[in-house]
Amino acid sequence: MAQPPNQSEADAGHREDLRRWILAYGPALRAYFRKKVGAAEAEDLVQEVFASVQARGALEDTAHVNRYLFRVAANAVAKRRRPGGWDWSEHAGLDELDLADELSPERTLIAKQTLARLLIALKEVPPRAAEAFSLHRFDEMTYGEIAEHMGITVKAVEGHIKRALERITLLLEAPR
Repeated sequence: MAQPPNQSEADAGHREDLRRWILAYGPALRAYFRKKVGAAEAEDLVQEVFASVQARGALEDTAHVNRYLFRVAANAVAKRRRPGGWDWSEHAGLDELDLADELSPERTLIAKQTLARLLIALKEVPPRAAEAFSLHRFDEMTYGEIAEHMGITVKAVEGHIKRALERITLLLEAPR
């Protein structure tokens, strides 16, 4: 009759599960956090998610790893924001989304057209604001990195990006 694993074997299995999850889901979590809170905090939040998962234990009992990790991630973002946090009633879980629709040829064409409109709108933005916006959105630079690169303050970078976003939004929402 097989003996139940001892505690050190269980801990080793737990660490191996966690290691696989970090390799499999770490990049997606970083991308998620970059969009939600910026690149400066993304790595800290990824570590916070996996530290939380490790503290909770019982990884083998988690049926929907993807949904579970992104729920923990959304909670981490909500903790960093103002009280009230995240309203889950408004958001579908990742497992509930039909990703095949997201990658359809029609969806790809719409994305290409939107990008083309964005690039045209970006030409209407003042040059320094367009540069700051492009460095942040396309080169994924942090506000601090942009400030250093452009020789301005982080506050100025924030202002440039805000002006760029306002102008681009106005141009993209205008009737064609």
